Amino acid sequence: MKIVIVGGVAAGTSAAAKASREMEDAEIVILEKDQDISYAGCGLPYYISGVIPERDQLIANYPEEFSEKYGVEVKTGHEVTSLNLDDHRVEYKNLSDNTAGSEDFDRLILATGASPIIPPIPGIDLDNIFTLRRVNDADRIKKTVQSSRPERVTIVGAGLIGLEMAESFAELDMEVTLVEQQEHVLPLIPDELSEKLEDHLRDQEVELVLNDGVSHFSGGEKVREVVTESGRKLATDLVLNSIGISPDTELAAEAGIELGVSDAIRVNTAMETNRENVYACGDCAETVNLVTGKKAWVPLGSTANKQGRTAGTNAAGGEAEHYGVLKTGITKVFDFTVAATGIQVEEAAKAGYDPVPITVKVPNHAGYYPGFEPFSLRGVFDRTSGRLLGAAAVGRDGVDKRIDVLASAIYAGQTADDLFQMDLGYAPPYSTPKDPVAVLGMVAKKKVE
Repeated sequence: MKIVIVGGVAAGTSAAAKASREMEDAEIVILEKDQDISYAGCGLPYYISGVIPERDQLIANYPEEFSEKYGVEVKTGHEVTSLNLDDHRVEYKNLSDNTAGSEDFDRLILATGASPIIPPIPGIDLDNIFTLRRVNDADRIKKTVQSSRPERVTIVGAGLIGLEMAESFAELDMEVTLVEQQEHVLPLIPDELSEKLEDHLRDQEVELVLNDGVSHFSGGEKVREVVTESGRKLATDLVLNSIGISPDTELAAEAGIELGVSDAIRVNTAMETNRENVYACGDCAETVNLVTGKKAWVPLGSTANKQGRTAGTNAAGGEAEHYGVLKTGITKVFDFTVAATGIQVEEAAKAGYDPVPITVKVPNHAGYYPGFEPFSLRGVFDRTSGRLLGAAAVGRDGVDKRIDVLASAIYAGQTADDLFQMDLGYAPPYSTPKDPVAVLGMVAKKKVE
């Protein structure tokens, strides 16, 4: 049995490791166009800021280490150029010497990931305009910051990466401006929580330009100014484009593999595509929203690892399923933690629910214990059944463990009453006699049938 895996980051290496354990005598080959594999992409902002001082700390396994540990052949600097599924062959180009080659396969796993969206904005190709997706992207940004000492940075796009990088650049003593085309930052959370986050960003001296897109970039060789659609001119020394990503599925589409939501590869719970013996996983593949039951594209590192493990198991002859996701996300923005799980009001209504949003201001722990500070917690419930559909939270402390409890509750199909009845841990440094989760359930019980 020969298994070829295209892509060697989170999903690809997870698939390879699991396949090697599932079938020890399988021949497994990873083809990766970059030089790095198996790295922590979510840690890149902290590497740029210096919170994580060494590049090596981001690399879980170098190619040689991975090969030795799992008995997998890893070919870095090999860009796959075509998929010949009828002949069970993958064509590639060796980027080190520009030669062509191929690998035959019995089973193929596509873990091609996703790439930053590059908008067709005039001046987008000027120097010092960056995206952040791979380790070498972080290397380039870090090198520019160290050599040029930019004083002002403009971040275009206020999603997870944009917000994390706002903190990272601020820690490097740069003046940060955040430009977002939508009315509020971070569409992951509802507007009322976004507003609290925006106040916190302003407290950290981050300039917010909201409800305004970018018209063009100007400068000589290097970007010097960002001009918005409203006509604002923002002087800048560096720009980070973080408007979003799209799945890398061109090769799959050309080979006749069916695409689904957001042009991600359509798969079933076994990570099988519409072509026999071809699997897909990670940021190039779709999944299922467990609340709506509908197909979704949710490019998260945690999902990529689970899907990769599932694909590797099945490609090697085992049996495994990945049922879907809740879109649970969390990030640190300066002193705040921001998190969400499940679906919010608009998506719940589209899915046929009668959503009831409940927002409570709750204590992180006992009021008499040092460090007391309330945070905002919001739940979305179905009016008829009382079922919890989604949740979000913003605050300095206590957010992370509550969002995980609520994600578990959503996964289990629990109701407002279930939240109130939960037997959660209590001691003054950690909670209150009525935990914030119980408070949310107690208030929601009064609003739902």
